Amino acid sequence: MDIEIDNLTVILLFLLATLAIYHRFFSTPQPLVHPLLLGKQSEVSQVRKSGETGVYRSWATGQGAPLTVRPASSVKVVSDVVNGPKITDPKKERFILDVPITDEGLSEMIRLIPIGLSLLFPDSSSDGPSSIISLLPPSPSTSLPLLLLSIASTRDRPLVILPSPKLLSSSLRSNAHPKAGIVVTDVDLLEDVIEEIYESQNSCGVLVIRDPARKSDKVIGQAKAKGINVKYWEDIWEVAESPKAQSENYEAPESHYVDVHSYYYSEDGGEVVVNKVTHINVTAGIASLLSLFPADKRPSAALHDTVASAVPLTTPLGMTIALASVWTGASFRLIGNHEPTWNPEEVDHASELEVLADKKGGLPKPTILFISPKHHHALLNRLQYTFTSHPFATLAARHKGHSIRAGHIDRDSLWDKVLWSGMRENVLGGIAGQRLRGVILVGDAPPPDALGASHLLLSLPLTRLHPSPYSTGPVFVTHFYDLQSPGVGHILKEVDMWESKTPSGKPEIVHSGPPASNVEVILKGDEVEKGFKEDGDEPIDGKIWIRGPSVLERVDGARGDENGWVDIGEYAKVQTNGTFIVDHSGLKVGKSEK
Repeated sequence: MDIEIDNLTVILLFLLATLAIYHRFFSTPQPLVHPLLLGKQSEVSQVRKSGETGVYRSWATGQGAPLTVRPASSVKVVSDVVNGPKITDPKKERFILDVPITDEGLSEMIRLIPIGLSLLFPDSSSDGPSSIISLLPPSPSTSLPLLLLSIASTRDRPLVILPSPKLLSSSLRSNAHPKAGIVVTDVDLLEDVIEEIYESQNSCGVLVIRDPARKSDKVIGQAKAKGINVKYWEDIWEVAESPKAQSENYEAPESHYVDVHSYYYSEDGGEVVVNKVTHINVTAGIASLLSLFPADKRPSAALHDTVASAVPLTTPLGMTIALASVWTGASFRLIGNHEPTWNPEEVDHASELEVLADKKGGLPKPTILFISPKHHHALLNRLQYTFTSHPFATLAARHKGHSIRAGHIDRDSLWDKVLWSGMRENVLGGIAGQRLRGVILVGDAPPPDALGASHLLLSLPLTRLHPSPYSTGPVFVTHFYDLQSPGVGHILKEVDMWESKTPSGKPEIVHSGPPASNVEVILKGDEVEKGFKEDGDEPIDGKIWIRGPSVLERVDGARGDENGWVDIGEYAKVQTNGTFIVDHSGLKVGKSEK
């Protein structure tokens, strides 16, 4: 029997085949990162000891490969960051902690600081090496001197960074570092610092910041009567450029990468902890931090980037973020209370983000955010409120969710132009607007629902970074393009996306990624052996130990072993794909296990 097919049928069949091919191969965007890579995010060594896992490394590093110790061969010590890969005019200004500075001006300031300190405080290093103790509240208005002192730190004057005024007494009497030669403090703390120095019978001097009008002359006069040398921060430039300084031809001692650069104080369960930081620790931390970005997404002067960070410079990671921004040529801003306050009673995290969009001050909006979980929470809540009130919210979420499930996200779609872009520009001054291109969450990972909401509302991957006071760089960090999440349908429902619970009732959080690029990780503990006895599908629990060039050493030798491993005092679960879920429910306060 002959079958006749007319032209209309042929055309319809052709259109049907075309639609099928388009839907199968072209309608779904290609994932930004291959799913196989996310299925195996770290390598684990085949050899392990009883009671611990094998050594985990980032998949990009691999087992046996040397760990990166610097972002470039030219960065051997911290002061080399002022000579970064700039490709713009060195006379062009950028904003560093809200102050316009050229690269030439920054280099000159770093050169003058050691000269000025030597002339202002000649007795501070007459008996050998002495330390510069920094007691500055973590705020944008007080952090620039701390950053400059960190870059200009010399071998005979390492920097000691205190996160709290109550640690001043310990630092003045400590034998963990060279004796105090200079205490750098804010004007509001001047009287208390002078009293503490006098009571401790210490002969160190005091450098005061944030008093350009010199309203503290009376207090300084009383200090001098007690034999305490007090100078203003502005005096550094005056004496360093004086004829006396030029005639003496002062040269700062040359630093080596193994020399001690700084000491960081912190508290752990009521115990005062002092970590020693060498130059190689800092340069390795910068390399590790920059490696979390794809090559074309790293902060740079060419992209006119501005990095904003909520991590205080009084922590190793916070200082690393600032130094990495300086080296790349990007502008750098701090997120936080502008007024110098140690422990503010009430913090409006949404307002702290909105300040970054200050149009009157002429400061650039951030392109890359390093935010805390609380800032992330505040930002999503504001975006969610605006989003759900839009009449096309459901339709827009369905289309955006389709792309996210495929592992792809961008800000240039039709729905971004219709809904998302305008929404972001109208929330918190537009801090999450089109200029923003990277968000890194520093701290505890969010619940699964909040992660999905973040991808939807920001139209950006949310990189999770887990820090530690024992490392200048990340410990764990997710892939920059990792969009894995449980979905985004919940954003349209009246549920609290921050209260996800496991079946046992514990708070549920997503993973914090595999080990960072130059960090090795093992888990130790009795639970480790139980994990290896199971079928292999369940996470393995244990205490986190890390090793690598960015890992710090305690001056008292505690929490470390002879092989360079350091116990950071936290617990985690490692999943079968090599990603880690930091488990605070198992955290115990006490001495570390040897």
